[in-house]
Amino acid sequence: GDDYVLKKGVQMEFSKKVLDRVIGSSFANDDSPVSVDDDTSAGDDTINADDLSTDDVIPNDDHQQNDDDGLFKLKSYDIINGSVTVSGLSSGGFMAAQMHVAYSSLFSGVGIFAGGPYYCAQDSLTVATEQCMYNLMGGPQVTKLISYTDEQSSKGEIDSTDNMADDKVYVFSGSKDTTVYPAVVKTLEDYYAPYVKSALTTEYTIPAQHCIPTLDYGEACGVHMSPYIGDCDYSGAGHAFQTFYGSDLVIGTAKESNLFQFDQTEFFTGSDTSINDFGFVYIPSACSDGSTACRLHISYHGCAQDYASIGDVWADHAGYNDWAEANNIIVVYPYAKKDVSLGNSNACWDWWGYTGDDYVLKKGVQMEFSKKVLDRLMGN
Repeated sequence: GDDYVLKKGVQMEFSKKVLDRVIGSSFANDDSPVSVDDDTSAGDDTINADDLSTDDVIPNDDHQQNDDDGLFKLKSYDIINGSVTVSGLSSGGFMAAQMHVAYSSLFSGVGIFAGGPYYCAQDSLTVATEQCMYNLMGGPQVTKLISYTDEQSSKGEIDSTDNMADDKVYVFSGSKDTTVYPAVVKTLEDYYAPYVKSALTTEYTIPAQHCIPTLDYGEACGVHMSPYIGDCDYSGAGHAFQTFYGSDLVIGTAKESNLFQFDQTEFFTGSDTSINDFGFVYIPSACSDGSTACRLHISYHGCAQDYASIGDVWADHAGYNDWAEANNIIVVYPYAKKDVSLGNSNACWDWWGYTGDDYVLKKGVQMEFSKKVLDRLMGN
C-alpha cells in the first residue's frame, strides 16, 4: 500500500509490535525504564529450554571440559586396527572423499552425503559450482580426476590407490537435492570403479533436499533450510556405519555427557586455515577409560553448519551418536569456521582450493590437521 514507509504500514506496524514485545510495552510507550517483576531475579538471563520450539538452536556448552582453556584435551584410545572410517555432508562430503583417497592406507570406508569425487573442483570455484554442484559444463570430469589421482599417488603426494581395493563406500543423494545435484553424486560410482573391488552401497531414492537424513530430527526431509539435517525417517549415519562395520549394528541411545568440546588449536598452525578453535568428539561409555577396543570415525559438517551458525547441532544431532554409543565407535567432529578473507564466507571445508593448491593432498593444511587429530586418538 501507499503507506508502506509510514508507521501505519502493515509491515512497519508488525515490526514495531515485535520490538514492543521484546523490550516491554512500558519502554515502548514512554521514556521510563522497564520494570522487573517481583518474582523475577534481576540480571537472570537463564534460558528455559521448555519455552523454545524444536526449531530454536541453543549452542550446547554443557559438555565436560578439562584443560586450561576450558576445553577437552584429546587423548589416545584403544582403536581397532582397520576400523577407521570417514564421512561428511556437502563440502564435508567432498572433504571425506579427499581424506579417504589421500590417506587410503588409514581408512577402510567412506560415506559421502551430497558430495562428489576427489579433486572434482580442480582448484577452481567456478568448476566447483558449475560442474560439481549443478552438473553443468558436462559435470565432473571423471576421467581427468582419475588421471590426477593416479599421478599424485605415483608421486607419493597421496597414499597408493591400491589401498582402496577392499574399502566400503556408502553414497547418499536426496532425490530432491537442488544444491549438489544427484547426477553429480552418482559420478562417484564411475570415479571409484578403478579402485574399489566391491560395488558401492548407494541410496538415491529418499525424497530429501540438501541434508544428512535422520530418523526424526531436523527440518522436513524435502525442505531446503538450516540446519540441513533432515527428518527423513532414515538414518544416513546408521546406514553408513552398517556399510562399514556390518549390517548387524543396532542403534542405541547417546549420552549427552559423552559429547566433548575439544581444543583444535594444538593440531594446526597459521591463521589462513579456516579451522575453528574447537571441535567435538563423542566417546562412548565403554571406550572412555581405554580398556575396551573401539572403532574410530571422523565426520565433517557441511557449509553453514559451523558452530557460529548452528552451535553444536551437527555433532549432537546429525545421527551418529546413537549408533556410536551402542557399537563402540568414537566419532570426532572437526569444525571449520568462516573466513571471508579466504573466500570462505560459509565455513565450508576446502574442496576448491581456498587454502592453497595442495588442499587435496596429504600436505594440505586441513588434511594434515585432520590426520593429526586422528593420530592423537589412535596413539600415533
